[in-house]
Amino acid sequence: MVIPPPPVQNDLIAALSPFLQILANRTDLGYHSCRSMRHKRAATEGSLKMSKKKLLWTVWAVVPALLAIWWFGPGQDLQARTRVASTVEQAMTAADGEDWKLAAELFGQAIGEAPANSPESNRWLRLRASHSEFMSGNTWNGISGMEEVLSEIKDTDPELARDARARIAAAQYFATWKLRLEGAKPEVWKPEAEKARQHFRLLAEDAEARGAKETEDLKKNVESVIWLERLDLAELQSLPLPGGC
Repeated sequence: MVIPPPPVQNDLIAALSPFLQILANRTDLGYHSCRSMRHKRAATEGSLKMSKKKLLWTVWAVVPALLAIWWFGPGQDLQARTRVASTVEQAMTAADGEDWKLAAELFGQAIGEAPANSPESNRWLRLRASHSEFMSGNTWNGISGMEEVLSEIKDTDPELARDARARIAAAQYFATWKLRLEGAKPEVWKPEAEKARQHFRLLAEDAEARGAKETEDLKKNVESVIWLERLDLAELQSLPLPGGC
């Protein structure tokens, strides 16, 4: 059974064009040479046709080799990106369905599949993987992973930094609530509340400076953290856990 070659992509055409141009030039040279010789001596039309057939065979004999060069060179990167895109799509579907454990596993798999020369993609995937880990119940590992990403991008990627900060703030708000319900001492849960409040404050200030519509909501989030810190434990125990963190 003969396995057909992979479909020709635009990248492949671009990669092959220099080689095909050389072959085309050789075709022209061969053709003009034959023409010149025909004027000098009486060459038959059949020999010219045979020359063209031979040249055509030469071109098609070279193409499979060029396909292999591309497929095991630049094509490898294209294959890797295709695999990553498929895995990320599955991870996003799992997250949308709130299957956070599966989402964390798939985002982690995508990190291993992603090209090593794309740090931006790596950080985006790590943020999603850590957030999914937090949502799956691994609270502190998830928060730690998100904080690590934020520390790397806070001065270089404002958009992803805002996303990371918002996820961390919500996670620490939830962690504060959870610690208080578990009976943790103030010296344990108050630092988490302080972190959540600071993150929400920075987000609100940034949104206000940009004239963003979410400014007021972020300011209310700061107030919510203060409310959580002041709330009596008995009242807190009567309330449902916050969702959507």
